[in-house]
Amino acid sequence: MLGATGFVVIRYVFREHPGPKSLHAAVKSFQGKESTPTNSGTLRNDLPAEGVYPLNGQGTERISFPPNSQRDGAVMPVTITYLADGCWQWHIDYNVAHWEEYDFCSSDGRLLLAGNRDSQSWDFGEIKVNNLGRFTCPSGSVVLPQSPKPGETQGYSCTGTNTAVSGRSIAATTVRIVGMVTLRIGSTVVPTIHELQLVMLTGGQRGRVREDWWFTVRSGLPVRVERQITLLSNSPVGTITYSEVGSWQMASLRPQT
Repeated sequence: MLGATGFVVIRYVFREHPGPKSLHAAVKSFQGKESTPTNSGTLRNDLPAEGVYPLNGQGTERISFPPNSQRDGAVMPVTITYLADGCWQWHIDYNVAHWEEYDFCSSDGRLLLAGNRDSQSWDFGEIKVNNLGRFTCPSGSVVLPQSPKPGETQGYSCTGTNTAVSGRSIAATTVRIVGMVTLRIGSTVVPTIHELQLVMLTGGQRGRVREDWWFTVRSGLPVRVERQITLLSNSPVGTITYSEVGSWQMASLRPQT
């Protein structure tokens, strides 16, 4: 008969690892969402089409204690949903246990960030831990300026909390325009803006995020991302390190609805 310790160890060793979120499941979720009609004729930017876009990529997330890891799906769905006032939500499912979303807004030829959220679930065998991070950005937080030029830099700071970490965190972001790059998305050649984003987190969670983004010139739709993330959090057993690395590129500009 197994002792309690042995049972916990076995449950941990044979814990579930999250699989990919299917495009079909993402489309079903999209169909159940409410979209806010936006009059794009009043905007100086085109809005990306609503629906679910397939991404091809890879990635891994790791936590130092208890040691655990997850892998992104080889195909990751991204869902675009319209919000009010020329804003739209960009939601990516890395796998069934990890999603992230951004609220972008088009204003005067610029792409702004209103806020973002990140949700992740960890299976440790005997227990499961869920964490939701919510960050809000001040109005005028510019992700893409009007007529961006290589070398142009700017910054903004967003404030938020995580359900699994005590205290508020500040994410200070510096963005730099790297240049104009032409990418092939499926059978379409797309002009994009390559931007480097460096984020320094302080407060309840601290660390560094480095992400390269490629946005379409026409609508600001992200079509490629490369990311490296290291975050530190205090706990009763000491500092816990979370790391994330990955990349993806959109496979088609035709969303499924």
